[in-house]
Amino acid sequence: MFDYSGRDSGRIMFWRIITHTCGHRERISADGSYVVVEQRIRRAERSMCDSCTGHVSRWDNKLLGFCDLWGTQRQCDQAEPIRRRALSRVDALARHARIGERDAFAVLRRQILHRDDAAWWIEHKDDAVEILAQNIEL
Repeated sequence: MFDYSGRDSGRIMFWRIITHTCGHRERISADGSYVVVEQRIRRAERSMCDSCTGHVSRWDNKLLGFCDLWGTQRQCDQAEPIRRRALSRVDALARHARIGERDAFAVLRRQILHRDDAAWWIEHKDDAVEILAQNIEL
């Protein structure tokens, strides 16, 4: 279904209403080349909406031992996968660490589990592990 609402610099914007795998509907931009738009739409139709993805991610994080995040709902939804990736990275590094370094990785893991500021995770999405590890002595 297409929706021809809105104008951008005098041209008509095209939107397509899609249904995610979770059953929620979303309006997707249908502007651009056919191949790009179809790929974007197919990818969206094969995935859950952002809200459901965040909810599932939060539930999984509770099971892993993460504390609750502080911030807006949108910030929390963005921060959840970032801190999960950080924990996965630390766990992978810890498996290959020398015996003397394993205590430091345990401290780093606890820091990741207890960091509760969603805005901090978003700000440090690419360097969170490095920032947290700076204060740990081997």
